[in-house]
Amino acid sequence: MARTAWAGAAAAGIVLLCLGLGQTLYFGTVTNAIERDRLGSTLILAGAILGLGAAGWSRYRGDPLWVTVMVAAPGVVIGGLNLVAGGSLLPHFGALSAVPLGLAGTIAGVTVRVRRIRF
Repeated sequence: MARTAWAGAAAAGIVLLCLGLGQTLYFGTVTNAIERDRLGSTLILAGAILGLGAAGWSRYRGDPLWVTVMVAAPGVVIGGLNLVAGGSLLPHFGALSAVPLGLAGTIAGVTVRVRRIRF
């Protein structure tokens, strides 16, 4: 049950990031560009926070470090590039490598055996 909730949180973070990227990508003139950029940036921020939360939860669950890094990659890359260069295509280009890493990390987190960390 907890594994399913974790996978849902990680996948929801990736979905929010992709929805935000879709809102900020447009060619030509758009009548409501400012509202679209604001909504897209908000969705990217929410997806990055959710993805980083899922990465922290992954580490708490005892997943291997590489799974945690792969789950955190979309939030760090896309969210970071959106903060630094939000008006450009850099977040979209970063998503080309970060989203597949995040999906692979989510799948690996579901299939790899979990080893609980003792404090």
